[in-house]
Amino acid sequence: MLYGMPKLPRQYVQCIVSAVNSYVNNGVLPNLKSSIISSVQLDGSHIVELGKVFFSYTDLFSHLSTEHRRLKYFEGSGCYIPPISHLVGEVDVSIKTADGPVLKTKQCFVQSIPLDKVLKKYLEIPGALNEILSYMNTLDVNSECKENFIQCELWKEKRSKLSDQDIVLPLHAYFDDVECNNSLGSHPGKLGAVYASISSLPPECQSKVENIFLASVFESWMRDFGDDKVFAPTIALLKLLEEQGIIVDTPEGPKTVYFITGLLLGDNQGLNSLSGLVECFTSNFCCRFCKTHKSELVTQSTENCNSLRTKQSYDNDIATDDPSLTGVKKDSVFNQLPSFHVTSNYSVDVFHDLCEGVCHYVMIHLLKNCVPTYFSVSELNHRIDMFQYGACDSNRIPPVSNDVTSRRKLKMSGSETLLFVKLFGVLVGDKVPIDNMYWKLYLKLLELLDICLSKNLSVGQYEYLKVLVKEFNEMYVQTTGDTLKAKMHLLVHYATVFRQSGPFPGMSTKRYESKHRSLTIPAHATESRRNICLTVAIQHQLNLCHRFMSKVSILPQTELGPCSELLISDFDNETFVNSLPDCIRTLKCFLSPEWVQLKGTEYRPGMVLLLGISDCGGPCFGVLEAIISHSTGLVFIHSCIDLVGFDEHVHGYEVQVTDKWSCVNPLDLYDPLPLSIYHSCKGIKYVILRYKL
Repeated sequence: MLYGMPKLPRQYVQCIVSAVNSYVNNGVLPNLKSSIISSVQLDGSHIVELGKVFFSYTDLFSHLSTEHRRLKYFEGSGCYIPPISHLVGEVDVSIKTADGPVLKTKQCFVQSIPLDKVLKKYLEIPGALNEILSYMNTLDVNSECKENFIQCELWKEKRSKLSDQDIVLPLHAYFDDVECNNSLGSHPGKLGAVYASISSLPPECQSKVENIFLASVFESWMRDFGDDKVFAPTIALLKLLEEQGIIVDTPEGPKTVYFITGLLLGDNQGLNSLSGLVECFTSNFCCRFCKTHKSELVTQSTENCNSLRTKQSYDNDIATDDPSLTGVKKDSVFNQLPSFHVTSNYSVDVFHDLCEGVCHYVMIHLLKNCVPTYFSVSELNHRIDMFQYGACDSNRIPPVSNDVTSRRKLKMSGSETLLFVKLFGVLVGDKVPIDNMYWKLYLKLLELLDICLSKNLSVGQYEYLKVLVKEFNEMYVQTTGDTLKAKMHLLVHYATVFRQSGPFPGMSTKRYESKHRSLTIPAHATESRRNICLTVAIQHQLNLCHRFMSKVSILPQTELGPCSELLISDFDNETFVNSLPDCIRTLKCFLSPEWVQLKGTEYRPGMVLLLGISDCGGPCFGVLEAIISHSTGLVFIHSCIDLVGFDEHVHGYEVQVTDKWSCVNPLDLYDPLPLSIYHSCKGIKYVILRYKL
């Protein structure tokens, strides 16, 4: 349990164990022994026997008395899988001595985690493998609607190399640099981290960072020794998982499970670097998908199929050995994987490309056009300050800087930018004319976000996305007079990426970046920097050990907040009674929790539920009024919402809350993620969708 707390330094664990051991041996046991002897009449032989019993409990924690013994104990249980050190090179360092500085050789190590053992232990968690396979089987049935990587062309090609009877799971790999120290301090330093995750997990498991596994960690500068050295342990493990697989012990007997590397994920610079391409996005050929020259790239609105990179063209470019003519610097080490090549690594990241890129470019141009013609920065900030956020909004929009019109980017994080873009129409839509071309560009951006953030898309959206990107890029160039940036060029490849790899949220790096905390927290908790990679790797594996020992299901557990006992008569509105299940309608009273967490999603009264789609094709909403917990499950009581219509200028649905109440089973919701009602300055109520339905 103590090792499961990443903020607690391991040296403190030793102090706690020693203190508890001393307290038991010198306090609890002697006092308990004397109390028994004084309160119970015992003869000499019984006192001797009692002494032997108490002596047997002395040093109860002797097998856990030191960290070495504890780690050996956990390793013997099979739950602690220690990192393995791999020598990648040597450097000369200056050491201070009494006689002055001395030059010594320092060995440099990459810390690698045995992924085969980790995945075996993970799939042996009760029900884990069955839950994954059951979800994959449901996906096979629905071929017209894509929601996961395994439904798409790229996976089908990779999967075809193994028998249909084999159990094969897709494994996504992710690489990024992590700042483990204060980046502005005197000792900044980055760690290179490689993570892996199973991309076919049930939807409620995919966003949990505990389902992302550390594969290797090293100091970033060690890449100077060569990618072939620092990534060698990871490559070897990924090859083993594909070619040999692992044996998983299940209640039905041992099963062989294979893992094929599906996608290599990361930010644009990181992916270019791992792909052996130029990392400067002003280079002649900076795109990892195609060989479009930068002179054409700045205005391109459609994908040129003839310029797409292929394995053959990549090999030819390596032979050419001139990055200024090809964009290729070297052969990628990841091409050593049996079913992987960087030219078919169809992955993009909406968070970096749109939320931290395209959205900034569009909003800066929009603000330059609107300020001060339609509103001032102070007026915008006043509306932001007074804005009433919804029940499910954890972020807040920061104030816009006064010099925003002279800046190139907004001073906002990716999540804050997305919220700002989504709500900008509600904030100041009443101030901007309908025919404003910059506003039309903003609305086109919202259309693009709707489809790129959607977790479930039909095959027909492929053509729609191509047209949408074409219109957006052309409109941006024509309206702003600006050139397309590198992240905007990537949009022309989004339709191909969707066809090959599925909806874009499945490739998002946002959760992987959250995983960095499992490295940065223990790094900040320790004062030593002698071997920081080993320190954070051990702590990460100890956290994982705690999870494996607990054997908690991979599926999120249902959690209830503080409950109160209610009668139906306690509600001011009883119009929902007839829609209640019979098992609840007959109850005299029932429990009503303040909140509930179901399948990883939290629900509270005041949130807007997406109940379904009407016959007219519009969404059906309801406001969650109360939650009922009973023996057979949960029931959501909601007030009904009338849909006035879709306001194109705001890009949201105008709604009115009614006095009619009803109820719904939370498992029957059209979309599990709750929404919010927002109020404009004119008192109009809007519901803004997260993504395209």
